[in-house]
Amino acid sequence: MIDLATVNNRKVFYQRYDTETPWSTNFPTENWLAFVLVDNQPKTKLFEISNKLIGRNACYVCATGEQSELMHDIVDEDIVYREVDIDYEYNYLPPFDIITTWHNTIQEGLWFAIYAACNDPIEIDKIVCLNASDGFSEPEIRELLLKFTEGYIPD
Repeated sequence: MIDLATVNNRKVFYQRYDTETPWSTNFPTENWLAFVLVDNQPKTKLFEISNKLIGRNACYVCATGEQSELMHDIVDEDIVYREVDIDYEYNYLPPFDIITTWHNTIQEGLWFAIYAACNDPIEIDKIVCLNASDGFSEPEIRELLLKFTEGYIPD
């Protein structure tokens, strides 16, 4: 995981999604938001991502990219399955409600994650940008973070 910057008192990290590596092992386990950039992934990969985020206690999941609405829906469904089906293979849930959103653009979504997302009483102090897409890169995210610190607000 790469430490990108601290913006609005939230430490922002970058992690590339890769089926060949244990991509989630360094994720935080408290007070964190997952910002998932997602496109061109089979549903099985989206379910894997959801499972890891819930298992690592993400208190908020923001998604952007072509499959952002689907990623949002899968996390929500995963939470419901865990709440109602005691025989569900993955039944762990953190002791708080996980909030999910999806966003049309990376600019809108990342700005929201940094400045607007909250899950009281949890104080979000870490954001992990999980890149499961072909369309975004670490330098683009760094550039956006710099623009945000200079006052840029997306439309």
